[in-house]
Amino acid sequence: METKRITDIPGLMQLWKVDNLLCAGQPSLDSFAPLKEMGIKKVYNMRGESEMDFSEEIKQCKSLGLEYIQFPLVIDGALSKEACSKLSSSINEDDLFLIHCGSANRIGGWLITHLVSHKNMEFDAAVEVAMNNGLTNPTFIEQAREILEN
Repeated sequence: METKRITDIPGLMQLWKVDNLLCAGQPSLDSFAPLKEMGIKKVYNMRGESEMDFSEEIKQCKSLGLEYIQFPLVIDGALSKEACSKLSSSINEDDLFLIHCGSANRIGGWLITHLVSHKNMEFDAAVEVAMNNGLTNPTFIEQAREILEN
C-alpha cells in the first residue's frame, strides 16, 4: 500500500494519498485545478450540506469538469454504516479520487472500515494507516470498530 503526505497543493493543508485515494480536509477553491492536474475526476465531499455553503466549491468543480458527489459520512454524531458502505462502493482501484471532509478525521474513520472490509486488512493495521493519513480523533476509531462488528 502506497501512502504519502502531499504538501504542495495550494489551499490544502491536510492531504494524504493512500493508493488511489486522496484523503483530505476542506480544500480551498484554489486546490481543485492542481488536483485535476494530478488526475482526479471525482470529488467526494463527505460533509453535511448544513456545515457550510458549498455552492462555490460545486461551481468550481463543475467548471473544471470534475464530477462532484456530496453526502454526509457522519449522521447524528457518528459515522454512518450506510454512508461508509456507499462511499466504498462508489470508488474503484483504477481512478484517482479526492475524498474530503473538514479536517480529514471523518475520512480517516471511513478509511478504517474500507481497508478492513474491502482490502482485507487487519483492524489494527487499518487504524495505523488511517492515523498516518489524517485521523487524529480516537472517537472515529471506535465508531469504525462498531460499524465493522455490526
